[in-house]
Parts: sequence; C-alpha cells; structure tokens
Amino acid sequence: MKYLNNKIKKVCGTLLCFIIFTLIFSATIMAEEEFSIIVKETSEVNFKEIYLEDISEIKAPSFLKKEVGMIAIGSSPDPGEIKIILKDRLISKIYSNHLIDKNVFVHVPDKIFVKRLTQSLTKDYLKEKFLNYVETFQEGNKFDLRDFSVKGLEPYPKGELTLLFDRNNKFDGKGRFSIRVDVLVDNNRFDTLSLSGWIDLYEQFVCARMPLKKNMEIEAENLYYKRVNTSKFRKNYAKKIENVEGMVPRNTINKGDLIKINLLEQAPLVRKGEAIKLVAKRDGLKIITAGISKEDGVADDLIRVENLSSGKIVRGFVKGESIVEVYY
Repeated sequence: MKYLNNKIKKVCGTLLCFIIFTLIFSATIMAEEEFSIIVKETSEVNFKEIYLEDISEIKAPSFLKKEVGMIAIGSSPDPGEIKIILKDRLISKIYSNHLIDKNVFVHVPDKIFVKRLTQSLTKDYLKEKFLNYVETFQEGNKFDLRDFSVKGLEPYPKGELTLLFDRNNKFDGKGRFSIRVDVLVDNNRFDTLSLSGWIDLYEQFVCARMPLKKNMEIEAENLYYKRVNTSKFRKNYAKKIENVEGMVPRNTINKGDLIKINLLEQAPLVRKGEAIKLVAKRDGLKIITAGISKEDGVADDLIRVENLSSGKIVRGFVKGESIVEVYY
C-alpha cells in the first residue's frame, strides 16, 4: 500500500510539472504572438515617407501597434518607381526604437521592395478639360481645337487631382496658344504642364450680297450674314447689319467680301450739286433761301454752298438732310 502511494505521488508530481511547463510555454508563445513584426517582401505605398506599418504586419496591443507602426523607415521612391531596402538597415531602424526589445518576434526578408502608387493624366483628359476652359471665352461661338500637344506629363501620386489654368496668360480664346497648367494632388502643387495648339473660332460677320460701289449708301438688302473662321482676323469687321446700314464705302467692296468698319463712313446728308435749303439766323430772325451744295457733307461738316439769290459762295454747317446753316 505504501508503495502504491509513492507511485501515485510520483505520477502526480510529474503531471504537475508537465502542466506548469505547458502553461509557461503557452504563455511565451502567446506573448510572441501578441507582439510581433513581420515585414513583407513587397509593398506599395502612397506617401512621401515610408513607415513601418506600410510594409509590415504588426501584432501588438492597440496602443503599442500604433506607436510601432509610425516608426519612420525613410523616404518613398518617386511615383511609379521601386525602392530596395536591405535587411540589416531595416532591422537597425526597428530596434533603434525604445519600444522594441529582443523579446519581440521580428521577421525581415533579405531585401524589401517598396513601390510608390501612381496615377496618370492622359492627353485626351487634358484636351477635354482645356476645351471646357476655352468655352469660357467664346460666348456660345463654335470653335475647333487642332495641333493640341502637352509637355511635362509624368506619373503622379494617388490622390485628388486638380488642374489650375494660369489666368494671367494672354490667351483670348482663338489662334495659337501656349498655356501653363498647375497639377495639384490633394491641393498640393505637384507639377506644371504646358499646353499648346491652335483654336479655330467661327463667328458670324456681315458680307456684301452685291458689289458696293464707292459712296453708295448701303441698305440692309445689300448684306447677309456669313459664318467664318476668325482665328487670324482682326477686330474691325462688322458683326451686325444695323451697324452698316446707311453707311457708304470709301472704296468699292466686292460681292462676298466681309465688311470692314474702317472702310465705311457716314452717308452725306448733303451731296455735291444737290439743291439745299440755306438757313440764316440774325438778330432773332430766321431767313430760308435756296442754294446748291458745292461738296458732300455729313452732320456738322463745314461745306461750301452757293446762294442762288445772290450768286455768292458761302460756308455753312450741315444740320440735316439737304439743310445747311450759314452765318453772315
């Protein structure tokens, strides 16, 4: 019986030792599992700086995980590029932090490959945005874009892309252009592009329906509207018939020609050789007599006229159609 009791005690002691060892070993394993850093061989990042949380899987209590994850590893590569980090360098970075000791399980590959995430701007996308920009100049006029080119395109980091057109340029909405455009990523200027090309602008102008001879008074029926490419035009062509009607050409205008404002002048109210009324005012009296104009004249022109009553040539101001006011 005594032998049996000793045997039972021996077995129980062995079992107790096994249980204690198992508990200690399990606690050690759990501790390792609760605080471990496993660095991935390949990672993609999006910001200028690389942090430990970007390239590894960290197991740790929440307050420690955040702190350890913010360990700075170094600068990121340019967008779309790959950076290689060596094992020894990374281990040195990790263990230099006071929160990491030799009891923390750390696994680091021999080489770590880090690629910066990227996004691109296409020429077609920029062309669409530029067309929207040009529309702000056109007031509904039709236009075509040709020979469009872009300089300075490159990969950009991930984020919200914004284009800012340089409002200080001298672009007036037509003809050749070269414009700077700032590229912003998350409201930070990242790059500047140069857009260039040619805008053909189509506007409506007044044209001659028939030959318009010199000094011929222009009527509305002599004119029509024609839509033309004005990208090389100056700004002295008539756009409204009412601005031309009643004017006279200084020189003959051919059929189909656009009407240039600077080649027109007002139609004379008095024409050379035309019978006119001579009006004379003196001492509150108004005397009207007949006369003959010796030259053309528009409103307020000083012209020579012949007084038919006296046969004398006098000067007077044109005051209306076939009316000249003289002063004695």
